[in-house]
Amino acid sequence: MTKVSAQTKAKQAASAFIREAREAGWQRAKFEIKPDGSVIVDANMVAPEAADDFLNSDLRMGE
Repeated sequence: MTKVSAQTKAKQAASAFIREAREAGWQRAKFEIKPDGSVIVDANMVAPEAADDFLNSDLRMGE
């Protein structure tokens, strides 16, 4: 019997997480698998806000 690597276990866990998150209606779920098999998850129930904050003085549309 072959031994399952930490990377394979992490991929399976992340895949199951994404599937469950979609079924639960999560807006965003992102994961990153490290070479040692650890998983970093970034999930949120709301969509991220756009970073469009600026000042009118920053527009340089002429003086």
